[in-house]
Amino acid sequence: MSQPAALALSRRNFLKAGSFGSVLLATGSATALLTGCASPQPAAGHAFLREQDIRVVRALIPVVLAGALPTGADAAAAIDKVLKSLDSFIGTTSPGAMAPLYQLFDLLSMAPARIAICRLWDDWPDASAEDLDAFLLRWRGSSIGMFRAGYAGLVKIITSAWYLLPESWPTTGYQAPVRIV
Repeated sequence: MSQPAALALSRRNFLKAGSFGSVLLATGSATALLTGCASPQPAAGHAFLREQDIRVVRALIPVVLAGALPTGADAAAAIDKVLKSLDSFIGTTSPGAMAPLYQLFDLLSMAPARIAICRLWDDWPDASAEDLDAFLLRWRGSSIGMFRAGYAGLVKIITSAWYLLPESWPTTGYQAPVRIV
C-alpha cells in the first residue's frame, strides 16, 4: 500500500517541526543556564527577587499601580518600597510556590521570549508604559491559559505588595486599627 504523497510529506514536516522545536527548547534552556537566567540566587538584600526579576517588576509596577502610586519625586521611593514588600511577601512562601514565579521571571527575562510572547522589542527598563500596558492587556485577554495565569500572577503579587504597605491605606479609605494604650 502506498500512501499519498501529501500524507507522507505532512509526516515529514511534522517530524522536522518537532525536531526543530526540541533543538530550540534545548538551546533556550542551555542559554538560560549559561547566562545565569535560571540562577536561583536572590539579589543582594533580597530574599526572593533576582537582578533580572527586579528589572521586570520595576518596569511593571508603575503600569500595574497606575493611579495608586505617588507621582513626582515620591514615585521612585514608592516603587522601591513595593519591590521590598513584594520580595518579603514572596520570600516567606514555600519553595514550591516560588518555583512557578521563578519560571515566569526566567521566561520574561530572556530577550527572545520577551520579543516573541510579550511583543516587547525594548528591554524591560526601556519599554514605554504604553507597550507594557498593551502586553498586560494581551495576556489578560489571551486565549492561552498560561498567559492569563501569568498576567494574574504578576498583577496580584504587585498589587498585594502595594496594599500591604501602610502608605497605600489612605488611598483605599482604610483607617489603621486603633491601638488602646
